[in-house]
Amino acid sequence: MSYQNKAAAMASDYARLRTLPAVLSVAYIAASLYQFGGISEVSLTWLDYSLTTEHSVVASLGTMLIAFASSETKQLDAYENWEIAAIASGPVVILGHQYTSEVSDVLMELGDPAGMQVAFVLTLVSWAVAVR
Repeated sequence: MSYQNKAAAMASDYARLRTLPAVLSVAYIAASLYQFGGISEVSLTWLDYSLTTEHSVVASLGTMLIAFASSETKQLDAYENWEIAAIASGPVVILGHQYTSEVSDVLMELGDPAGMQVAFVLTLVSWAVAVR
């Protein structure tokens, strides 16, 4: 195998390696946007499927778990206290909004759509810190 072929193969491997986090990011953002009202519908026409809030919770938490597990710093002791709090805030807001009235009420007290925007931003910060 020549040097050019090896370099091309390495570049291709690296491109595929970096594609997974990008796909996970898109899935996480789409699910979070849907859950907090940023977009009204996500549907896959070929499969005759429309995203539900329950599925958006599973998608958000599943992608976050996969991304965090595959990150270079998956040990919590590699994070500062504020980073651990930021990481935890995402799942807490996602689950709290879906399954408790208390979190939903607090978000609605912030205003409409401000509360949902705050929740979305918290989930983005949580994602960004978790997958660094």
